[in-house]
Amino acid sequence: MPPTVLCSTGPFFMLPIRTTLDAIAEAGFEGAEIMITAERDTQNGATLRSLAEDRRLLVQAVHAPFLVALWRVYTTNPLEKIKRSVEVAQEVRAPVVVVHPPFQWQRAYARWLRNELDDFVLHEDTTVAVENMFPLGMRGRGVPFYSATGIEHMKRYPFVVLDTSHLAVSGIDIMTAAQELDTRLVHVHLSNNSGAGRDSHSPLQQGVLPIGSFVENLAASGYDGTITLELDVRPWASNPTKLVSFLKEQREYCLERLATPAGA
Repeated sequence: MPPTVLCSTGPFFMLPIRTTLDAIAEAGFEGAEIMITAERDTQNGATLRSLAEDRRLLVQAVHAPFLVALWRVYTTNPLEKIKRSVEVAQEVRAPVVVVHPPFQWQRAYARWLRNELDDFVLHEDTTVAVENMFPLGMRGRGVPFYSATGIEHMKRYPFVVLDTSHLAVSGIDIMTAAQELDTRLVHVHLSNNSGAGRDSHSPLQQGVLPIGSFVENLAASGYDGTITLELDVRPWASNPTKLVSFLKEQREYCLERLATPAGA
């Protein structure tokens, strides 16, 4: 069985969750990754489950509110964010919760991930996976605010989410990252990157990354996790028809590459 292809609600921050799920369903996706945001409907598991079921969508991943813009959602405590996000995931029957790695100064959170995450996952029966981040640009140079931007950093964690656009900003080869993280890899945030040194989440066919080959290699390797298309949708957000058309095109491209033998 090829990996399941989802669509992330995160880049739809300018639209209500109901409108977002309408577009995702109309584009033909079977499932979604829900970003918990300041919008109340995204914070309530029962509401999300109802919204997804009404559109015949599965929620197969939940992204905890770790973006800087969501700093106060579910409090500023990263462990509380994880706990409450897991509760939402369990309500919607999503097997994966995506979290960000600690900032350099979040030492207690770093210790928890290193020493207690395994037991927490075993007790909760929900996979909590850490996403790779990237150095933040300041005055023309990258500053490593996050504690996990490289492959060696990510090997600290039992479960990993690879974001291809983040890898591009970090200057890390996406093929190498997937190979080296191997069995730790349970979820992928898929997008291309403009190559301008920023996190662009570009369309799959537009950018500096060999996304087609990457997807083919994932399928050939026997990867059985999930793939979420996490794409910048701002150019199409004000036009529902064009938005659905764009999402459908991106989904179909990914599915075609999953069905293509590596190297063909």
